[in-house]
Amino acid sequence: MNLIRRITKSILDPIADAGEKFLDLTKFHGTANQKLLNLCEDLISHKGVASGIALAREVVNLYQKLNQDEKLTFFLDLNKQFGPSLPEIEKAAKDFVKQPDEQSLSLLTKSLQSNRQKLFSRMNMAPNGTRAIVDLRKDLLKFMRSNPELKTVDDDLKVLLKSWFNPGFLILKRINWDTEASILEKIIQYEAVHNIENWNDLKQRLVKDRRCFAYFHPALEDEPLIFVEVALTRGITGSIQEIFSKESNGKNNWDTAIFYSINNCQRGLRQIPLGNFLFKMVATELAEELPAIKTYSTLSPVPGFADWLKEELQSNSSDIIPDSDKDVLKLLEDPEWFTDEEQCKNLKKPVISACANYLVEVKKNGYPVNPVAKFHFGNGAKLYRINWMGNTSEHGIAESFGLMVNYLYDLKNIESNHEAYVQRGELAISKSIRKKINISLEKG
Repeated sequence: MNLIRRITKSILDPIADAGEKFLDLTKFHGTANQKLLNLCEDLISHKGVASGIALAREVVNLYQKLNQDEKLTFFLDLNKQFGPSLPEIEKAAKDFVKQPDEQSLSLLTKSLQSNRQKLFSRMNMAPNGTRAIVDLRKDLLKFMRSNPELKTVDDDLKVLLKSWFNPGFLILKRINWDTEASILEKIIQYEAVHNIENWNDLKQRLVKDRRCFAYFHPALEDEPLIFVEVALTRGITGSIQEIFSKESNGKNNWDTAIFYSINNCQRGLRQIPLGNFLFKMVATELAEELPAIKTYSTLSPVPGFADWLKEELQSNSSDIIPDSDKDVLKLLEDPEWFTDEEQCKNLKKPVISACANYLVEVKKNGYPVNPVAKFHFGNGAKLYRINWMGNTSEHGIAESFGLMVNYLYDLKNIESNHEAYVQRGELAISKSIRKKINISLEKG
């Protein structure tokens, strides 16, 4: 347990113990869910500090004891009973229309806030409350798959989590072989892009020409939130095989940092923008440590590309894949296509072209549908190069026909690229990629 967490716990637990003396928990009756909802109502309206912390601890403990069915019922009840009051909103809105001043605006704003936000905020007062809220959201996200009406509960949670986990509260740490074993174990556990087989495999990712950085939050017990793995190379690498097979030559002649794996560790923090500043922070750290590093690039997967291309070919009505490429691309139906040198030679150009169009032209609400592309474009990166046979593993072939992508982080242009993307939906794309686009970039 980190020092800040130990200090916080040592302070809050005694306060909560003392606060219990002012609570009458025997007045809460009924089923576990009924008792929990009554406690939540009491917590929302509670005024005392010590007793409030004790009440928050009781709410957290009782929630954690619920089984899965009870947790679902709890969220459904939260959605119905703890949302904004429509009559209050209507009244406040009418008052604002009649007299649009600061006071009426303040009352209208206050009426729009649901009691759920207040509840979650006060639950955070409990010892280990932040950890409990993150775990609670992990449960909620699971239930939302079959209960989309719970999105309103999640919206309230995201407002708070984005505030609590903004970059100003996050701590960037370098992970090396001397890092605590408990954290190293979690790095192995959470690596989802390129599996870490064992401790020796991890050690190879922490040698002289490798770096690993993770974000931590003071309120969580030695839990990495997100981490990125970096390879120091000479030039921009195009395949993951080269990164994993290349042994350090002992020379510090690197001029490029390749970000080849980024992993979100906490499911309860999904869609909370933890990684938006991670690349910039790591690049800044590397620039200070290694001024010879001038190029910052990713080596990224293309999840969803293979499935998308198969659907396009099966539809017989694609306006993205030219007719001249369709017959050649049907070679991909052979499950062993990648073992045939002649087939690979014929497929290389049309597959890369299809991927370029997929990353640039296939959009939802004006932004790329591919999550990795959307993430990097949003961070101000440029789509630089698509690499043939960049990942020849079984997963790489199945996911993207072996393709991997370099997104270039030009530190001088990150901010302008980001602004162009979020303001106008413009994508930063290299000249070589533009030549592979079959449709006008102005379309879509």
